[in-house]
Amino acid sequence: MKRMLLSLKAPALARALCLGGGLVLSSMLLTQQATAAECVKTFRWTEDPPYTYAAAEAPGGVSGISTDIVRTVLMRMGCEIRYVDMPWARALSALKSGHVDIVSGAFDTPERRTFAHYTSQGDTSPNVIFVRAGDDQAAAWKTFADLLDSDHFLGGQIGVNYGPEYQQAREEGVLEGRLTLVPNRVLLWQMLDRDRVDAIAASYLTGLMEISTLGFQGRIVRTSIELSSDPAYIIFSKASVDAAFVERFNDFHEAYLRSEHFQEMVDSHAKAFGVLE
Repeated sequence: MKRMLLSLKAPALARALCLGGGLVLSSMLLTQQATAAECVKTFRWTEDPPYTYAAAEAPGGVSGISTDIVRTVLMRMGCEIRYVDMPWARALSALKSGHVDIVSGAFDTPERRTFAHYTSQGDTSPNVIFVRAGDDQAAAWKTFADLLDSDHFLGGQIGVNYGPEYQQAREEGVLEGRLTLVPNRVLLWQMLDRDRVDAIAASYLTGLMEISTLGFQGRIVRTSIELSSDPAYIIFSKASVDAAFVERFNDFHEAYLRSEHFQEMVDSHAKAFGVLE
């Protein structure tokens, strides 16, 4: 083979080397493409600013704090991300069956642990109660028990666990006839503004941003009631994602949370919704 190469004239040798290099490069590219194709994860999102929301200029048309975390970590792992818009209750069912790989914003519960892997780090934004401005009775509330002792009607999202007190009240039937559940929060804010419910539960930061976006500043306010300050996690389907992948994700995830880029990203989303100046 050496003699064959040495006997080639310069132009022919150059063509041979280019051909060989091209074959190697093509092989490398095909290997990279195959690796990426083998690592494609489906991420559930819905209109839930600042965590996940539609944004035409963002990759895949989806942006938000949780979206950017998952997208950045997967990219650093050499994986692709696919987006599926899905309400919360259906998302948990799809995660359980393996039709969705990743869901963000999940509390840690024993029932969910049966079908989901959890990240090692969570995000904390307390779930609180919002009411219409000028509600003097609600202004005096200090605990969820105060709301339960009132005649107020509460609104919430289908399938969402707002905290242990809320869950206990539902299980004991305390909210029977006084709780309205809907698929999305935009409808909840509108119902509260139009007197169709008297209070709603929502994440504090999400609530501030959505109130601003919908133009309800000064008309809807938070109360002193905090339903939960437990962290919310990114979770993975046990039916479609193995534990080794989650361990690798945790390594990249924890490194990203310690980076300056992470805080800059969070601040940029908060500024976009008028929460930070």
